[in-house]
Amino acid sequence: MYPPTVTTLRFRRVAASVTLGLTALLMAPSASASPESDAKDLFARGRDLRSANDCGSAAPLFRKAWQVYPQGLGSLRNLAECEEQLGHFASSRRAWLDLKRALITAPNDAKYDGWDKDAEEAAARLKPKVAAFVVDVYVKSPDGEALANENTGVEIFVNGESVGTTLVGTPLERDPGSYRIRAQMPDAQPVEQTVNVSAGDNPHVTMRLTVTPKPKTEVVKEDHGTRRTIGWIVAGVGAASLVGSGVTFLLRQGALSDLDDGCPERRNCPDGLRSTVDTGKTMSTLTSILLPVGVVGVGAGLALVFTSGSSTSSADSGKAARSVRVAPALGGLSVSGSF
Repeated sequence: MYPPTVTTLRFRRVAASVTLGLTALLMAPSASASPESDAKDLFARGRDLRSANDCGSAAPLFRKAWQVYPQGLGSLRNLAECEEQLGHFASSRRAWLDLKRALITAPNDAKYDGWDKDAEEAAARLKPKVAAFVVDVYVKSPDGEALANENTGVEIFVNGESVGTTLVGTPLERDPGSYRIRAQMPDAQPVEQTVNVSAGDNPHVTMRLTVTPKPKTEVVKEDHGTRRTIGWIVAGVGAASLVGSGVTFLLRQGALSDLDDGCPERRNCPDGLRSTVDTGKTMSTLTSILLPVGVVGVGAGLALVFTSGSSTSSADSGKAARSVRVAPALGGLSVSGSF
């Protein structure tokens, strides 16, 4: 064999280094970014866009950064300033007020000095530029009419966006414009209304929901007397079937005895015994039918009698006619009725 060349040795060293690097990379624990680092990345991207005078693209990034890491108050302040620059005065005012509340519980930090005053002044400055409306929803039911609250299940939608059930009767700040308001709740027909508001307006929008009660189903006791009567009839027919099976069994045995006397070996029997054979076969068939019918009839009839006082049923008025008809049928019993 020839000794390896210098090029071959270098290739082997490079391959070994790459293999060791990939192995270390695969064996190293996967690192996941923390909410704080994600928020910093979003904030940095938002600042770059704002520096390029693109608040329209920066505002969603600042909002997302604040949602991911609420302790990052810089994202909230930049959001408030961007929304104001875009002319979204209601959204900006809400962000400034959120910042003011967050600063109350925020740790002391020199970089936040004076921010509470800035937030208060900005909120006061923007208030005349926003509109507000109060939605009063009245719920009318058979018990009367009352103003809805968070316990009535009333939900309000403003331009398709749900504002929940707790803001009934609460001022909703919005930018000037037209708004479609929808109120809804279970068991009531939704109602809608459109309101146009200008800066500084504060109208009250009154809406009424009428609850339609669900029809009540009257629960009445079943006619136990009818059921008990049916039970006794079925049991009686079953008992009659048992008696009949006994009679047919005796007739079968009689025919069998006559056959034993006239043709004990059951071969080359006289023609005069043919009717005896036919009678025996018929009685045997009837016995096999009447016996199980009798057992089932007695059992079912007694079950109806014993359970006639333990069930209830629903009816609309209880005035429907009830009729029962029991008649013998081939091989058993026929029971029909209407309720």
